[in-house]
Amino acid sequence: MADRTSRLWVAILITVMDVTVFERFFTIIWLALSPVLWTRVALSLMLTVWTGSAAVIWLHVYYDFRHLLYERRPAAALGHANSKVPSDQGGPINV
Repeated sequence: MADRTSRLWVAILITVMDVTVFERFFTIIWLALSPVLWTRVALSLMLTVWTGSAAVIWLHVYYDFRHLLYERRPAAALGHANSKVPSDQGGPINV
């Protein structure tokens, strides 16, 4: 659980830093370098990779917590299922 919590905090901190860097610097860099076509293409590709990596980090966090929820659910269901099964069948069992 601590590993999953630390992954969540890392994802939150990276996302906050990404948004801050994008908000403060990307517009200035885009305006300074936009007259050259290849720099616009390179900046667009960099932004695509940047966004994709953030999405991958958040998918890992999502599936970690989803796995945690499904880990707990069957264990609870198993406890309820075992309580409904009678412990004494009432006679010898022939196999």
